[in-house]
Amino acid sequence: MQPHTMTLPGDAAEYVVTQHYDQYSDVEHGTWKTLYERRMEQLSTHACKEYLEGLRVLGMRAERMPVISDINKTLQTRTNWMLLPVSGFLPGRTFFDLLAARVFPVTTYIRKPDSLDYTPEPDIFHDIFGHVPMHAHKVFADYLQAFAQIARQITNDADQERLGRLFWYTVEFGLIREGSDVKMYGSGVISSVKEGDNVVHRGCKIHDFSLEEVLDTHVKVDELQPTLFAIENFEQIYEATKEARKVFGV
Repeated sequence: MQPHTMTLPGDAAEYVVTQHYDQYSDVEHGTWKTLYERRMEQLSTHACKEYLEGLRVLGMRAERMPVISDINKTLQTRTNWMLLPVSGFLPGRTFFDLLAARVFPVTTYIRKPDSLDYTPEPDIFHDIFGHVPMHAHKVFADYLQAFAQIARQITNDADQERLGRLFWYTVEFGLIREGSDVKMYGSGVISSVKEGDNVVHRGCKIHDFSLEEVLDTHVKVDELQPTLFAIENFEQIYEATKEARKVFGV
């Protein structure tokens, strides 16, 4: 594998920030610890094995917030991805340009202790704890890049919305079957107590993954997910990107 070089596409450079790790307060480290331990009570048995392996190999722990540069050393070796600290939300095109280059933008701030259950913007817990362990899995990492390579070619609003449902029901709210069990891998269910409970206690319908059905299932952003999709393995969603290219003509 060739070493990853951090060449930023488009206008991404204007959003880059530095993680000033020594400026995190004890309260912020404590918030990370509370969030981490609270989710691991459920995830230790309900997250997929690939997520738990990624959490382990990337060296994440409850006691202290993660050091982005340390994660990058391991992530680059395993899957040739890198994390890029950014100021917050990015324009869609910039976001997918980065993903297509195997660069994942992450925020460096953490939610306030009185907002543990909800933050209107992504924070370091959602971005790194929720997303990044899956980036240590080669097939998922390749899927994320393949999806982005499609997304950055689509300019039609209706097609962008429709393709976005594939991202939503995999990267954000994806489930996977392990034997007779259904496990979590999407960052939305991984990082959220309420969404996790919604899966574990079957508050949502769980359908077998079908690209056609996923693309036709509208996204619910302001309520618990009524319907989610379970894949059989990660090769299934990687192969789905090939079919998606045909669907969207890219």
